[in-house]
Amino acid sequence: MRKMLFAAVLAMATAGSTTAWAEAPAPSATGSARIAFQKSGGFAGIDQTITITRDGAARVRGAARIAEFRLTDGEFRSLRRELDAVSTWRSSPAGCDIADHFTYTLSHRGRQATRCHEVPADWRPAVVRLEGLIDRALADRAVVPRG
Repeated sequence: MRKMLFAAVLAMATAGSTTAWAEAPAPSATGSARIAFQKSGGFAGIDQTITITRDGAARVRGAARIAEFRLTDGEFRSLRRELDAVSTWRSSPAGCDIADHFTYTLSHRGRQATRCHEVPADWRPAVVRLEGLIDRALADRAVVPRG
């Protein structure tokens, strides 16, 4: 009975908010940020963000940590090339009706889009690289705890 109640409450809570997530703007790429990416959602409540400035300085925010580092020239060149190949800049609520979905928001050169559950094929190389940068930064022992 408890499992059914939990599932019903979870379904109601996510059903009311998933469309809002898809429609909500991404965290703005303020200041000199050139690239911004956010992955949020899932049962674990993941919320990870990376912003990268024009000179390759990156700031990663995870649930309990913040990390700052600089991309190598090669990493930054490859990431820009992958982002320049993105042509899907239309947000879509498709997949938001899945209770355990992730929401992905990508911003680059003044364009921004949000997708749920799965990213478009042209996003995948950049998203894989950005998720790797997030994972690497948050695994680093020099990460600053959020307080």
